[in-house]
Amino acid sequence: MKSWICCLCAMYVLVGTLQATAQVRPPRRKHRILVDPSVKKKQNTVKADIGESLKDIAKRATRLAENPKVDVVFVVDANKQMLASIAVLEKKLVDMLAVIETKTMDYRFALVSFQSIQGEPHYTFHHWTLDYFGIENALQKIRSEFDKRIESGYGLDAIVKGLNELDFREGVTTQFIVISNSRMRTSWTEADAKSRISEQIVSLCQQNSVQLNFIGTSEKVQAELTDKTEGKWYPIDSRQRRMDGQRIQSGETIADKALLRVDGLFKRIAENLVQSEPGKVDIVFVFDYSLSMQTKTEPACEGLDRMVAVFREAGLDYRFGIIRFWAAIGGGESTIVVTKPPLEPEQVKTMFRLPKSGDEHLLDAVIEGVPKLRTTPDRDLVLIIVTDESTSRRAEKGYTAGKAISVCRGARARVYVIGGVTSIHQSGSFGDNFQRQVAQLTKGEHYIMPGATMTLTTTGGPDQRR
Repeated sequence: MKSWICCLCAMYVLVGTLQATAQVRPPRRKHRILVDPSVKKKQNTVKADIGESLKDIAKRATRLAENPKVDVVFVVDANKQMLASIAVLEKKLVDMLAVIETKTMDYRFALVSFQSIQGEPHYTFHHWTLDYFGIENALQKIRSEFDKRIESGYGLDAIVKGLNELDFREGVTTQFIVISNSRMRTSWTEADAKSRISEQIVSLCQQNSVQLNFIGTSEKVQAELTDKTEGKWYPIDSRQRRMDGQRIQSGETIADKALLRVDGLFKRIAENLVQSEPGKVDIVFVFDYSLSMQTKTEPACEGLDRMVAVFREAGLDYRFGIIRFWAAIGGGESTIVVTKPPLEPEQVKTMFRLPKSGDEHLLDAVIEGVPKLRTTPDRDLVLIIVTDESTSRRAEKGYTAGKAISVCRGARARVYVIGGVTSIHQSGSFGDNFQRQVAQLTKGEHYIMPGATMTLTTTGGPDQRR
């Protein structure tokens, strides 16, 4: 009995001590923002995997036809710092081959290696072969002939030599894969040599239906060559920063040149949609048909062509539709014309053209137009809002941004926006709140229309204009 009493007493003492401790406030400390110095570095780097890069190129090469013909040319930098990367390439060739052979048995490989020995350029050709072991053996030979005198050669010259000296099959898009851990150089000595040889490379690629891919370093020429030939850039190691030909840099900010062009935005939206791997999809443009859009209609038509090219390359099952909207000047009643899928691209472009004189009411178009689409359950719905104006007020109809977003979500729509700008003077915010929010909440993307009209307001809040 005494032992139980002792235990209870000990418990009371312990509880009392804890309560007293809980009531003691810790000393005040200054709030500090801890910055991980590696965060910025992580944001600017990408995961590097030569094997995965090769497989991705193989998937793109076999995507267009049921039984495609595949021609691949490796352009390999054979300098002494490339030994490890060449060993990985040699090992991962079989993985690339496995991807190709799931779609076709009609494929060829070729290889061009380049290096510099005591300042003199050297190139080695291994012409077309049906046996990938020949390429493996050539890579093994490069590694076995390692010499400390060997430096990185002239990669741009090697690409030109490959384009000039190899024969190309008609109707086949050939994949050039340039693999280097050095910047691209040329032996040309005239002014603007790198720009001039790059122009020649692009011209030869277009003549021979060649897509140029780089597993390389973050430099402008590699980014631009892949972009202009519809190829793709991959990092050779994790120290590289993500690059493509559409990137521009101003101080610490890296922006996308596509943000400056309407057709570039259409292509970016198409690429993002394809990466999400949708099933069957209905793509409906919610198109501002007011007169302010007159200068944007032809770029939008060009953008539609670029969008279609991306969809066809990806083998996407898509259909087009359009919701056009405009209103009489001075806040008149909205006119909303819904044309449900399927439409041919040329029909859509015709509907982009000849905009009407007047205003526009985006919320009306969404709230009244989207339910009329009646998309079937077996197809995904994608809305692409195209306007150069901010979202106008329609309080008299009880239309709000929240209601419009609910309509989009109820239709299971993913929403992309190429939209207008609202600059709110007091808060300094930039962009249109509804247009940003509807893209964000439906897992789409939001862009600002190049040349969009800026609307200035003097009050804050997300729905003041709605």
